[in-house]
Amino acid sequence: MPLRTERLELRYLRDADAGGLLRYYGREDTTRYLLDGPWDAARARDEVGRRRGRLHITAAGFAVCLVAVERDTEGGDAVVGDITLWAVDDSLSLGEASWVFDPDAGGRGLATEAARAVLDLAFGHYGMHRVRVRMDARNAASARLCERLGFRREGLLRQDWLIKDEWTDTLVYGMLAPEWPGPVTAGGPPRSQSGPR
Repeated sequence: MPLRTERLELRYLRDADAGGLLRYYGREDTTRYLLDGPWDAARARDEVGRRRGRLHITAAGFAVCLVAVERDTEGGDAVVGDITLWAVDDSLSLGEASWVFDPDAGGRGLATEAARAVLDLAFGHYGMHRVRVRMDARNAASARLCERLGFRREGLLRQDWLIKDEWTDTLVYGMLAPEWPGPVTAGGPPRSQSGPR
């Protein structure tokens, strides 16, 4: 760490990131399809403190939590999102990814860029066999991101989450290591310029 892409640095969270996360987690449009409503400053500080300890995957439930920082923006580096990868089972072969990005940073491919880097981490560094993504079925933006990355839609779980006093459906996407076109071993073949479709 950190992971670097063309425009982003994905790194572990720092206490100073609370304000950056609050900028988008404090918004109703960001949290609409998440388990909790908008954050306040105290919640942002608590979440950064909790996520700071998630640095490496060594067993089921362990996670890597990263903040996506856009480098060299007009006002300096800017937090534009966060992304998490965790192990679902003790073999560390099954993983799950989740992400939240600032709506104001949307439409420029930053979430796609960050997710590609984390999928390289999952399949390359950790040698995972499968990565899944689960989301509120109404979250069309996250579904489109999964499809851009090459995930396959695998199912719809009907009314399986109670979110903010409302039963919601869950979409499940999955990807297997052989389906990921990125480099999956050190020194492996580079990803094509166009990336996954």
